Amino acid sequence: MLNEKTVTQLFESLGLLGVDCVFGCDADLLNPAFHPTVNNEGIRYFQLKHEQSAVHAADGFARATGRPGVVLLTSPSGITNGITGIATAYSDSIPLVIIAGPLHTGPINNDTMQELDIAGITMPITKYTYEISRIKDLDSLLSEALKVAASGRPGPVLIALKASISLNSKKFTLAPIDSNDKINEDIFPKKYSGNRWNNGSKHRENQITPKNIEKVKDMIERARKPVIFIGGGIIVSDSSEELREVVKHARIPVVSSLMGIGAMEANDPLYLGMLGMHGTFAANKAVHHCDLLISIGIRFSDRVTGKISGFSPKSKKIHVDIDSAEINKIVTVDLPITGDAKQFLKAIKSILDYQQIQLNTEIWTNEVIEWKRTVPRFDKSNSILSPQTVIRLLRDSFGKDTIVITDVGQHQIWTAHHYAFSKPRTLITSGGLGTMGFGLPAAIGAAAACPEKPVICVSGDGSFQMNLQELMTVVKYQLPIKLAIMNNGYLGMVRQWQELFYQGRYSAVKMTSPHFVKLAEAYGVAGLSAQTEDQAKHVIRTAFQTNGPVLMEFNVIEEENVYPMVPPNHNNHQAILSR
Repeated sequence: MLNEKTVTQLFESLGLLGVDCVFGCDADLLNPAFHPTVNNEGIRYFQLKHEQSAVHAADGFARATGRPGVVLLTSPSGITNGITGIATAYSDSIPLVIIAGPLHTGPINNDTMQELDIAGITMPITKYTYEISRIKDLDSLLSEALKVAASGRPGPVLIALKASISLNSKKFTLAPIDSNDKINEDIFPKKYSGNRWNNGSKHRENQITPKNIEKVKDMIERARKPVIFIGGGIIVSDSSEELREVVKHARIPVVSSLMGIGAMEANDPLYLGMLGMHGTFAANKAVHHCDLLISIGIRFSDRVTGKISGFSPKSKKIHVDIDSAEINKIVTVDLPITGDAKQFLKAIKSILDYQQIQLNTEIWTNEVIEWKRTVPRFDKSNSILSPQTVIRLLRDSFGKDTIVITDVGQHQIWTAHHYAFSKPRTLITSGGLGTMGFGLPAAIGAAAACPEKPVICVSGDGSFQMNLQELMTVVKYQLPIKLAIMNNGYLGMVRQWQELFYQGRYSAVKMTSPHFVKLAEAYGVAGLSAQTEDQAKHVIRTAFQTNGPVLMEFNVIEEENVYPMVPPNHNNHQAILSR
């Protein structure tokens, strides 16, 4: 346990650096005499029931605000509990600062209580790891860690506090972070860098040069069938406005990854929806037939490409990404550009000949818009209450500023397709790692970050039970989260695969669940249930009008499937549209 002076200095440092919210689990790190929930720096401390949840909550805070989430972890076992949360943030490029300790300082393998090589374990899923043993280093280190986490390609940074930390130094003060400050690479002797990304600014060469921008201009103005493919990098770089401006004047169709949803207005005719395994008919068809694919802030995961050899086979390809390690990693491109998405869009929007582009692409654009308008129906349902209907009812009842958090599974894809997001940072979901149990704790982080905005958590009966203990956290802090559980009695996405590709031979997918309404009431949460569309309308209306948290259970048909779906080892244009 760190004593009161150490913890006080830690929170003072964070407060002076602009941190206003910290997440944690048990209180082993904090001296009982110190109460961070009411500390003088105005930092709110949220104590969750499990370390994985604490990291997910910090993650949800970061996704909702764009600022690094800060989480305190204590013992080595607590840190290993948080590994899934750290890996989730790493996969989706989310800025976190994890403060861990106090940790054992002696040699490893001495059988010391709770001895573990934390730096070694976390190295593959952190951007940087620091180890410090002097409290006087903490001010500079926290400032650097927050900058490293948020700069370039964002990601988690771990600060390991050693058990021998000294308390003899004077009280210190900190200046606010200047985004132009250079990171000192030589201050801290024990620093470990992850090996997958090009992380430090000195390792990135900005390729948004006049020469490359001129090449982009030429390729776009010559194209007859261009498509812009956007990913989470658009949202991370806060470049949605620049993107929308380019699209408005150039009238180039846009598709997105799951992480890019919200960057474009869903109802914009030029936005074709999500690309890939569960992508829309129009998005997959457009990318398959385009002659120029302009990819910005994406990583070409298997969920968007389908069979690599058949991915956008006729197109020239431009790829813009802040991390050069992502370029030409999976899909070979014709014009690679390492750089910030916002800077790139600003550079091209002022030099493109929009009249020429529209003249060249008018036939293509009209054809693609028609694909979206006349898309084959893939949301037919045999349910008395369909999950698609529930998502649309939620959308119609809550405003555009509502933050929607999902867990992972069929409900995640139904939400992506049917909620019609119109603003960035309003969909929060686990993309790269696909972490079940992410939803409820991430919703806690989003609600803490944006208390003025409605927060909905859409989950399934399987995902919800991964971290349902956090209902107690919601009650403790009286967070007005509206939780919507799609109860179909299955691990739905796995069941769907077994139905479609394993001749319906179900194995280990049937769910057993508690009575969710009674469970909610046991925690002190209002519980409501619906079996029909009329009941669902009443439940959602009641939840909307209720102050505080509400759990809504929607009983949907057991064997409802998510469509479209691209079968394994197929091209995206070969999607199954219905059963």
